[in-house]
Amino acid sequence: MKKFLAMLLAGAMMLSLCACGSKSEETPAADTSGDTAAEETTSDYKIGIMTTTVSQSEESYRAAEMLMEQNPDKIVLATFPDKFATEQETTISTALSLASDPDVKAIIFSQAVQGTAAACQKIREVRPDILLIAAGYQDDSVTTAANCDIFYHSNVPKMGFQMVDELSDMGAKTFVHYSFPRHLAWQPTADRLQNMKDRCAELGLTLVETTTPDPMSDAGTSGTQQFILEDVPRAVDQYGTETAFFGTNTAQQEPMIKCVVDTKSYFTYPSDPSPFVGFPAALGIEVPEDKLYDTEYMMNAISEKLAEADMSGHMGTWTAPVMTLFMTGSYAYAEAFCEGLTNGEKVDAEVFKQALSEAAGGDVDVENITDGGTTYDNGFYIMCSYERF
Repeated sequence: MKKFLAMLLAGAMMLSLCACGSKSEETPAADTSGDTAAEETTSDYKIGIMTTTVSQSEESYRAAEMLMEQNPDKIVLATFPDKFATEQETTISTALSLASDPDVKAIIFSQAVQGTAAACQKIREVRPDILLIAAGYQDDSVTTAANCDIFYHSNVPKMGFQMVDELSDMGAKTFVHYSFPRHLAWQPTADRLQNMKDRCAELGLTLVETTTPDPMSDAGTSGTQQFILEDVPRAVDQYGTETAFFGTNTAQQEPMIKCVVDTKSYFTYPSDPSPFVGFPAALGIEVPEDKLYDTEYMMNAISEKLAEADMSGHMGTWTAPVMTLFMTGSYAYAEAFCEGLTNGEKVDAEVFKQALSEAAGGDVDVENITDGGTTYDNGFYIMCSYERF
């Protein structure tokens, strides 16, 4: 009997050990399954991009194309209507179409033209979970801040000081500013112009305000470009070759650069500071396919062309192309948000600054937007360093 009980007890112990062993082996499998599910949650997302067309801002659209080539399964691309100022319903419907995809967890608007804030308001009504980024925003700050999670722009007011300082160093004596009422109605543009006037007064430059046709008017893009082609030589005849030029519209840049080279005058930088805006077409630079997004290549090519034309030191731009930075910086931040790297918040200022600096390949000066006495925690101005050709 004792022998039988001993054998029975030994058998029970063996069964107990086998059961424990089986349970121990199953636990890691369950943990691994949980990890896999978490990975699917963070990686199974899409990012919508809504950008202007090539005719409005080629750099912005090309930057979106570049991101699509690099992330073909993650990006859904759409464009604003060319006549966005009068076709805001189209902007809203296109934005809502992006938001209707349940996999879209963030939408980048760049440039965030007029009507973007209204589109974001409609998206929030149906998809409050989506991160909404307005880069290069053009609606007023109050409306944009209320309807977009993050909004930012180049530091337009401070650019006024930067441009006049550089022009004074170049040797310019007169500064011609081209714009039109629609642009000047946007407060940051008006602030920049005032800063230009103040700095010109300090440094002894004469500022000349000139109104051009609005590309959104019946005159269209061709109308404003023709005006620039005719007025730059006229202004140089009147004020001399120590005259510098700046225009607030992207379409004005190519004809302006051409005329500045022809007249041996001065050009500050494009309204959207970048070596890709205006310079390639105006200077006849053919860009190989593998160099389409290569900033260093473009900067060197511009320098060579200007040296050949005996125009070295007459132009410059930011070292980081701002439209590309709007796109790549926004995308980097959107990825961080979708992957849970923003402390569970839609606005993480430190992560945002880091994303911009990494996208620019160098430090970017970032500060909160203050407009009308209000400082916005979700609004940012950015500035990059200047380089003369």
